[in-house]
Amino acid sequence: MNILEKAIAEKYFFKEYSPKYPKMFLTQKRFLSKALSEIKNKEIYHIGSTSVPNLGGKGIIDIIVVVSKKSFSKSKKLLEKAGFVYDHTMRKKRSFFYRYYVSSGSAKLVHLHLTFQGSGEIEKALAFRDYLRANKKARNDYIKLKKKASHLYSNHGKKYLKYKFSFIRNILKKALK
Repeated sequence: MNILEKAIAEKYFFKEYSPKYPKMFLTQKRFLSKALSEIKNKEIYHIGSTSVPNLGGKGIIDIIVVVSKKSFSKSKKLLEKAGFVYDHTMRKKRSFFYRYYVSSGSAKLVHLHLTFQGSGEIEKALAFRDYLRANKKARNDYIKLKKKASHLYSNHGKKYLKYKFSFIRNILKKALK
């Protein structure tokens, strides 16, 4: 099994939090800044489990990029040109991409969410992240849920996400108050 095949096979396994995650994000942020250099007024944020110290998860660096609505289509094309794969199943206000890259002898995965200013998506993503950063009980509850979801659905992404959905929705309601 090569490096990439191993990373794909382990995509939904739970991993403990690593202090390397913020540095991995900064590397990806620099890569994205270059890839999207034609896009003015872009914002790039670290979201997801790797953005919350001590949370743990799949070890995937989740990033949300915010651009103007006018730059949205061009941004999609530039991301694909930079090696991101566009997943056509996402919502109107948020497009989803992913990219594997090799670092320190192992394949890493980046999930990228592209949205536009005024969509409301960035507010939700940052509110969820910040709530988990500030609330130890919610973070610990989410760790338990993610471990169980990883155990039950290690090869079924949609079922893994569905299993976590109501928890995420409830935390999001609290976080947006």
